[in-house]
Amino acid sequence: MNFPFRLRRARQSAGYSRQGMTQRACLAGQSTILGWEQGLRIPRLDAVERVAYALGMSPAFLAYGSEGDACQPTEDLRCNGVASRLRKIRTSHGLTMRALARAAGLTDTAVRSTETGASIPSIATVEAFAIALEVSPGWLAYGLGPMELPARRRAAASLAPSPG
Repeated sequence: MNFPFRLRRARQSAGYSRQGMTQRACLAGQSTILGWEQGLRIPRLDAVERVAYALGMSPAFLAYGSEGDACQPTEDLRCNGVASRLRKIRTSHGLTMRALARAAGLTDTAVRSTETGASIPSIATVEAFAIALEVSPGWLAYGLGPMELPARRRAAASLAPSPG
């Protein structure tokens, strides 16, 4: 199951139309949910978190399929902590921003703008960081669940060709 499938299934189970879901989650644009469900657009962490709360589910599950129970919305969005979690885990691995960018197949700017909080990354960007750092994307994005990458993903990540 991937994000578009989980979103469509959860929205339909909750009985929301795409337009109703857009309004309930306070999203801009009438075609936002349609684009996500068709896999044409990749959402940012904050938008996924708002949709997850509107559906009464964990944003880590909606975004990444991470195990976990529904969690209550917080005053500040949980994804606002991605900058500090990314910086902390990157430095604990002894990586520079440039080294992490290369390992994740992203640009130096993506790392810098995420770590400084200048931009909120997409779920795909966070997943790329998480795989490169061998941590759970749900933990990195939202601080939910265990930090460790599930064994099946860790095995797949170790088989991926190294950048170079």
